[in-house]
Amino acid sequence: MLTQTNLETIAVQLVQVTPTVVTAKTETNQIIEIKPAPHDQHDHAFWQSLKDIAQAKIWLPVTKGTHELLQHDWLSTMPAI
Repeated sequence: MLTQTNLETIAVQLVQVTPTVVTAKTETNQIIEIKPAPHDQHDHAFWQSLKDIAQAKIWLPVTKGTHELLQHDWLSTMPAI
């Protein structure tokens, strides 16, 4: 997950969650693939959270160009570094 705040984002709903790739649908019904960060690939809580989010059909922010999940949503304030 990325933590930068100056990235252009798009909204997606998760369609399918597998151990290697997450498939999502954009607001314009485009299907994209989200590849999780290497440190998330073996995190069981991360995968269960994604499955729950997909089931609830919650919209998530991802980067527009690289389709990476963001650590914070649109309403969160970034923590001080």
